[in-house]
Amino acid sequence: MDAINTVGSEMVPYMERPQLEKKRSELLESITNDLQLLRDMEDKSLSLLQKSEGEILDDQDLVDTLQRSKGMAAEIHDRITQSEETEKKLSLARKRYLPVATRGATLYFVLADLSGIDVMYQFSLDWFQDMFTTCISGSVLLKERERTQSPTTLSGTLRRANAQSLRDSMHQVKENEKAKVTTSDDSIATDMQDPMQLKTHMLDMINRLTTSIYRVVSVALFSNHQLTFSFMLCTSIMRANSKYEDITTLGGITDFEWTVFLQGNILASMMDEKTAAKHDGLSPMERLESQAQMGDPTSSKHKGPSQWVLDPVWRQCQFLEENLDPFANLCRSMVSNHTQWDYYHMCDNPYAVMEKPFTAAEIRKAGEISEHGITFPWEKLTLFERLILIRVLRPDMLTASATQFIADKLGEKYLSTGQFDLKEIYEESTAKTPLIFILSPGCDPAAQMLRFARELRGSTLHLDMISLGRGQGQKAEELISKAQILKGRWVFLANCHLAASWMPKLQTVVENLNRPNDEIDPQFRLWLSSKPDPSFPISILQTGMKMTIEPPQGLKSNMIRCFGRSGTGVVTEKLYEDGAKGTTWNKLLFGLCLFNSVIHERKKYGALGWNIAYEFNDSDLEVSIQQLQMLLTEHSEIPWMALRYLIGEVTYGGRVTDEWDRRCLHTLLSKFFCTEALEEDYSYSPDKLYQPVKDDFTFNDVVKYIESLPNYDSPELFGMTENAEKACREAQASYLIETIISVQPKLSMGMMGSVKSSDDIVADIAADILNKLPDTVEELTQPIDTPRNWQTQMPPLSLKSILLRDLPQMKDKEKEKLMNSAVAAVLGNSALITVLRQEIDRFNNLLHLIKPSLRSLILAIKGEVIMSETLEEAYNALLEQKVPQRWKNAAYESRKPLASWIIDLCMRVDFFSLWAELIINNVEKLMKPVQAQKVGTAPEEETKETLRNQPYSFWLSGFFFPQGFLTGVLQNHARKAGIPVDSLHFDFHVINSPEDTVEHLSDLKSKISIRQTAFRDVTPPEDGVLVFGLFLDGSQWNPKANSLTDSLPGCRFSHLPQIHFKPVQSSSTETANGKKKDDIKQVYECPLYRTSERTGTLSSTGHSTNFVTSVNLPTDLPPSFWIMRGVALLCQPDE
Repeated sequence: MDAINTVGSEMVPYMERPQLEKKRSELLESITNDLQLLRDMEDKSLSLLQKSEGEILDDQDLVDTLQRSKGMAAEIHDRITQSEETEKKLSLARKRYLPVATRGATLYFVLADLSGIDVMYQFSLDWFQDMFTTCISGSVLLKERERTQSPTTLSGTLRRANAQSLRDSMHQVKENEKAKVTTSDDSIATDMQDPMQLKTHMLDMINRLTTSIYRVVSVALFSNHQLTFSFMLCTSIMRANSKYEDITTLGGITDFEWTVFLQGNILASMMDEKTAAKHDGLSPMERLESQAQMGDPTSSKHKGPSQWVLDPVWRQCQFLEENLDPFANLCRSMVSNHTQWDYYHMCDNPYAVMEKPFTAAEIRKAGEISEHGITFPWEKLTLFERLILIRVLRPDMLTASATQFIADKLGEKYLSTGQFDLKEIYEESTAKTPLIFILSPGCDPAAQMLRFARELRGSTLHLDMISLGRGQGQKAEELISKAQILKGRWVFLANCHLAASWMPKLQTVVENLNRPNDEIDPQFRLWLSSKPDPSFPISILQTGMKMTIEPPQGLKSNMIRCFGRSGTGVVTEKLYEDGAKGTTWNKLLFGLCLFNSVIHERKKYGALGWNIAYEFNDSDLEVSIQQLQMLLTEHSEIPWMALRYLIGEVTYGGRVTDEWDRRCLHTLLSKFFCTEALEEDYSYSPDKLYQPVKDDFTFNDVVKYIESLPNYDSPELFGMTENAEKACREAQASYLIETIISVQPKLSMGMMGSVKSSDDIVADIAADILNKLPDTVEELTQPIDTPRNWQTQMPPLSLKSILLRDLPQMKDKEKEKLMNSAVAAVLGNSALITVLRQEIDRFNNLLHLIKPSLRSLILAIKGEVIMSETLEEAYNALLEQKVPQRWKNAAYESRKPLASWIIDLCMRVDFFSLWAELIINNVEKLMKPVQAQKVGTAPEEETKETLRNQPYSFWLSGFFFPQGFLTGVLQNHARKAGIPVDSLHFDFHVINSPEDTVEHLSDLKSKISIRQTAFRDVTPPEDGVLVFGLFLDGSQWNPKANSLTDSLPGCRFSHLPQIHFKPVQSSSTETANGKKKDDIKQVYECPLYRTSERTGTLSSTGHSTNFVTSVNLPTDLPPSFWIMRGVALLCQPDE
């Protein structure tokens, strides 16, 4: 940045005060000449002295030369001294413009970072210098125009991406500079002596430069990167203000504050326990009482933060209190003043709430009084410190708060995005400038291009279109060559990303267009379209005019696109009025368009909306409208089944690959295509905002109705809740942070002022993991202490030998026979023993990968082995608190960060080691009689006890391959009952415990003891297995009603009580609880996934590899209600 600063600090004075720079150059030249003259005189004097013979004083010529040199040297020295003083003053005057140069350098580096977000965001240094020169010179950069809806506006968001139209104005600026009238030195001195006038002038230059760059660049970005760019721009300026002279009022952000904002969660996880313990939120006396166990037991529930503050969040709060002075007493306040923080958690706008102190008025709103609570003075935080706190405690409001932060610091104009007319883009382009459509999924500008060409010229004969692909390159070259010869031709090369090998040739073609001596027809245009692709030539991106085309955001915008007033929408007035006979046509046509908009907008809800984000496009809607028109015309009655099949199964369903997404699609379609939708009082949403159009509505009436709809999309129309909306906002905040992190330098401990180096941190993490993880699962098994006199002739039994039934031979064949029978009695013919052996092998393989890699990493850090690419990847991952990719590839599905992932792995290994230990102990118990030589004297009760070879309840989430476990359960039942395994399926019964309440199940901080739950000394059910540790996503279990219910506000995930998986034959009429199927309430077939991501590799069964099975859960509401909610069971929730 310093290098760019230097260039800018030279450019600004040259443009602003050319006479100042001219005088400085003259002074530097004069100093150089004088110094050279002085050296020449010295050389001449030395030469004369060297050639002199005899007495020096007798050489009059030498004496005269030395005298002249002395006088001239004194004169030159005085002149140099004066020049140097003047040069210092001029340099000081130049330094006054340093803030302008700093702002230019800051803006350039923000633009340079954009290419790391998307490869199509390319802006060259030459282009930036032209923009910088133009802005500083005070030229008008962007012409203000009244933008109204035009019939040539693209169906989607269209943005201009280059200042190509400004080049003429830039040329004029340079001509004006040559003719600039030079002012007198006196006026310069007077101006320099007026710091306020100079500051005002520099602020004007800075604001002009920043605004112009923003307006030109922002229109080149996709909408999901708009806020990211504005936020990066604002924070980069503030970070530069903290390092260099700041003449603005924006304030500054230190590097440490910026690192805490982006990666505070990582830094908090590195904080040692001793430091964290100092910030437990307790006063010194309360801490002493707690340590001495003298505190009031009834008040123990108040000795921590509120229930909604999860452990990782609390850890970050402790880190803030430790490292940032403004957050002193944060933890103390959160522990002692639940009222303040519960109010903060539930408020709609935490950014605005922190403008004022928390007072009694807010306490009354919260509805409770907090006694002796410490009120945190959040009103004293800076605006950026507020964002840090929101990032930790209210991530769902981060994007809204960042938007307000930008408005407060830079102004609303840095949040607006310009929508440009296609005709406007055309008029601003030249024949030598390629026009580039940057495509997003589901967008195709071909139809809009044809409409624009027809409107501009009356036909499309002048437009040659070709979709690039295999073998199309030669044809494209011929079209371009032909178009340059003929008059007024356009060439549109679509889908350049499909012709990566031809892109170098396209680069040559574009370079030939810009040859200075070539004449091209001024009406010629080269149009290009491409998805973001690294093969697209950067030089074309930097010289062309880029336009991003996206589907409109929001339900209302989607509907407006369908029913465009100008006739550019999919539904025209003629189609609406004359499409089919009867009033049902208009209602069903409107419902179909609304259905299309809903399935598009559900994608913003992530996995709750669709397991896979499908690329539905306009052609799906156009084909569906044709099918609707055809069926209504050919049939007197509405063929509902045919409509739903063609639209839901063929047209839209043809893109849907996930079985559960297809179920959701059909459910949504039946909401819009049903007989009830033809009734007058029908509504598509519970809030009655979205209803079918009236029978007498004209096309214009429909457009007016759509325009009257709210801009905010109610989640109820999508079948969602506010919890889903909150999850959507959290995902947007996470995307914002991750995008910015992706273009930031790697995290280093030096950035945090840590006394430890990065090497020390990684080495400590690796050593800690090595200490926590065993070498194998078997290492943790601890058999009970039983006498082994009978084993003096053989080594102790190992878990592997028991599971494989590979037992050692003994001299006493009778004892060997008893030992084999004891093992057989415990293991039986259970398929779960095979499952156990496979799971242990999988975990052992994972441990054998992790531990050697950590040992090698420690050696590499010490310099004893070479740091390979794999070790370097693991090094960076550990430093960023992420699981190394090599471990992920060898492990199970999980979305946990490193620390939680290791803890989870330890729990999984512990579960299977306890299961193995149970088997070993029972084998040894059965062999006790052998020690006393009293075969057959064991009590009957003990014999029954020893036959147990599995836990009381299974932690399904702990399995590497849970599908294999469930298959083993079915196989066991099939062997026991002597029936085919493929005739079995599971029935399910949720087993409520006394402590299971709605509030308890919603508390994710409540942990389940795997050891106590799984290995309870209780006989397991005779048929099937008990399973625990599952979570509901998008709903809540109601123990009283014994059915699904809506989640509590703010609680997306919740615990599901223990559930009984009971195998039954497909022809069985009874459920797991013994009731007949006809006697129970309706059930929701709930898919069970490993993680909340839900998506995975599509398997041969049509399911995702993330999918485990489906579980039928009773419900008082129709199953379609939960299908549209996206409700699922998870093995692991998000943290």
